Amino acid sequence: MQNALPATTDYKEVTAALRQYNYDPDEVISVFLAIFGDSLENSFQGQQYFEDPLLKRDLWEKERKIECLQHALQEKEKEIKNFYVKCKHLQEENHSLNRIIDSLNARVIKLEDEHEKDLDIISTLQKGPFIHHNPASLPAPIPPKHLLEPHKVTSLLRVARELNICNQHLKVSIGRHLSDLSRRMNDLGNTVLKMKDFELGAAKETEELRALYQREALERKLLYNQLQELRGNIRVFCRCRPDTQSQSCLDFPSDDEIHVNQNGSRKKFSFDKVFSPQSTQEDVFTDTLPIITSCVDGYNVSILAYGQTGSGKTYTMMGTQEKPGVNIRSIRALLHICHERETIRYTIKISMLEIYNETVKDLLSKNIGDLLDLRTQGKNVTVHGLTETEVATEADIREIMTLGEKNRTVASTKMNTESSRSHLMVMLRVSGMDSISGVASFGTLTLCDLAGSERISKTEATGQRLVEAAAINKSLTSLGQVFTALKTNALHVPYRNSKLTHLLQPSLSGNAKACVFVTVSPDVKNLGETLNSLLFGSSIQQIALGKVAPQITSTRAAK
Repeated sequence: MQNALPATTDYKEVTAALRQYNYDPDEVISVFLAIFGDSLENSFQGQQYFEDPLLKRDLWEKERKIECLQHALQEKEKEIKNFYVKCKHLQEENHSLNRIIDSLNARVIKLEDEHEKDLDIISTLQKGPFIHHNPASLPAPIPPKHLLEPHKVTSLLRVARELNICNQHLKVSIGRHLSDLSRRMNDLGNTVLKMKDFELGAAKETEELRALYQREALERKLLYNQLQELRGNIRVFCRCRPDTQSQSCLDFPSDDEIHVNQNGSRKKFSFDKVFSPQSTQEDVFTDTLPIITSCVDGYNVSILAYGQTGSGKTYTMMGTQEKPGVNIRSIRALLHICHERETIRYTIKISMLEIYNETVKDLLSKNIGDLLDLRTQGKNVTVHGLTETEVATEADIREIMTLGEKNRTVASTKMNTESSRSHLMVMLRVSGMDSISGVASFGTLTLCDLAGSERISKTEATGQRLVEAAAINKSLTSLGQVFTALKTNALHVPYRNSKLTHLLQPSLSGNAKACVFVTVSPDVKNLGETLNSLLFGSSIQQIALGKVAPQITSTRAAK
């Protein structure tokens, strides 16, 4: 076990797991790898994670319980399928018996008709030779050779009696068969009713199993999210833009997995959440909301959108007038929460800036051309002279967002007709004061729409566009270097290599909840950029920033 899982140091957990799985080391190793993945196989030197044994034990138990429920669900589905087959066979047998009854009834009717005709003939023959009529009314006498002889009449009578006996026997036999068929029909009807009752019961039990399975799966996901939060891992969401005009190279087997098809092979990537092209703005925001709203409780939260030009970063973050993105929906949700908490007085202030060619510009200032300076105090980074505006209604939000988006630098490239040529950052400061407890909270929400990552050769940029592309790629390279340093627990993290990473230092230095949207294009022509984006997201998913603490103070204690 130690050789297979060198990163496992809690031997009590390993012993408990071995005891639970009947001392089967292969089973225990599979469970550990399924839960913790690469964090057990590829540990980095000096890297320490925050582990909670109770949470991991709960995860094991939930996994086993889910497996049992899946097995029970499969057995019930097999039973229902068998009953459907049996019911179909009984129905076919019923149809066959009905056809036999119809055939027998037709035969009885035919025999009865023949019997009646034979009786009429016999009656006529019996009366023929012995009827006396008035000689005047009789026709010319029939020659004796045309009259039936007495022994033939006797023979016909004997045949008629035999037919009559056969008819009676046939009626008795048919009656017996009809009675048996009626009994079997009743039994079949009772069986069908019992099967329907059983089917209803099985369907109800199946629904209960499905509900229980979904509940257990949800609890497992919540436990996993809680464990990720305790570790402080960066949450990574992947979103694919819709594109019906081109050949797709992506598949979406589940809501946390994406497959890339390349030259007949398939590469698999797993993220905290995967949004397919059919996902709406509401779907994306619903899964992001729990992370965003924690800033109301005093946490620092940062959300970044990363991807190639035209993959849907700006649409995800900014959206449109009819389908707003994460930015507007976040502020709207924060306002709603602040209004619901009547005992706490909140203040929300918003600022917007862009990083263009390694210069910082205030998008809400009347003097757009003024450049801003960054100042560092410990781990805090402030922008001197940045405009902050208080918002209280949704109308305020839209007015500010419209102004900031209007002042943002965009240009046309071969990859996108309106390509963002700068990094956009929307920063919110949420401060609250509880009038009852006297507790003050200070939270921040940083929403960053990064400029597109792309190859300069594909954009065919020249002149000023080429200078912009070089600055964008330089800052994104610096961001990758910061993530690499965080992943390897390097002593020095190069935050100051670019204005982008310098501004993001408070969000990535261990005092914030971080979430990254990796946006990709399904077009097979963009396969290279898509793979780079997915590899980038998969790499930063293993970064642990540490447990985040809320920024709250008690004003009464201070007094």
